[in-house]
Amino acid sequence: MRILFLALLLVSTPSVLAAQGWLRGDGTPSSRSELNQAAVRAVFVLIGETHDNPHHHAAQAALLRTMTASGRRPAVVWEMVPRDRQDAVDAWASGATARSPDAFAEAVGWAESGWPDFTLYRPILSAAIDARLPMVAGGLEREATRAVAQGGLAALTAERLASWGLDRPLPPSATQAHLDAVYEGHCRLVPRTQLGSMVDVQAARDASMAAAMVEAAESGDGAVLIAGRGHVRTDIGVPLFLRRLAPDTPVVAVGLSEGHADGGFDYLRAFPSPERVDPCVALRKRFSGRK
Repeated sequence: MRILFLALLLVSTPSVLAAQGWLRGDGTPSSRSELNQAAVRAVFVLIGETHDNPHHHAAQAALLRTMTASGRRPAVVWEMVPRDRQDAVDAWASGATARSPDAFAEAVGWAESGWPDFTLYRPILSAAIDARLPMVAGGLEREATRAVAQGGLAALTAERLASWGLDRPLPPSATQAHLDAVYEGHCRLVPRTQLGSMVDVQAARDASMAAAMVEAAESGDGAVLIAGRGHVRTDIGVPLFLRRLAPDTPVVAVGLSEGHADGGFDYLRAFPSPERVDPCVALRKRFSGRK
């Protein structure tokens, strides 16, 4: 599954020319100062990564430290931590001596989760711990993910459908964009007609994270989302559900890309990519083994 996640993240959405530094969503040059000011003012800040890119995690940590240096104390919502681990997160947060990044990883079962090595995420945890920020589990649980994959969004409870903004269909353009991204994320190995369930899963994940952000903001100082880049796209990702759940609330979506700058964000920047095996190679081997 994590191979598929990486393939989805490496899909190139419509791109603009990369520049030395930050760009606005329309491709015009921006600056770190402008981004910082926008992030400090926003209630919701979403910072989208490629999961195994250390440059992206350093940028996430730096922006979080900028926000806290201004006096902000947002909750940090994690795609990587499923909602059913919130009790473990709360127990870690209330511990007298164990509020460390590694203790957090142990509490949420990171080593068994399938996500990239936790050392990549340690800078973000350190920034959050230094400012004593609340931690929120925003990811869709495995059981719920499996249920949606098998039975569609109707597999979720009526309460979740309503409170997550899933009680009305996605705009056709968003559904098509999701389908295109999933198709490319599967390296064009699976017919589009067989990928509808994955579109539902992606929508449920986005809605789960959006609801977690809104819930955290109701009792705190906004929220920052740490998630894969595709999830923070303004056209189809978490921002779509934030507009449903908290209309007119200031949102800033930051896309961290590789080698080029993808569209679909308020601010974006390209960073070098780490050496990695092409995820499509692994997927081709997996699919060829099924024949």
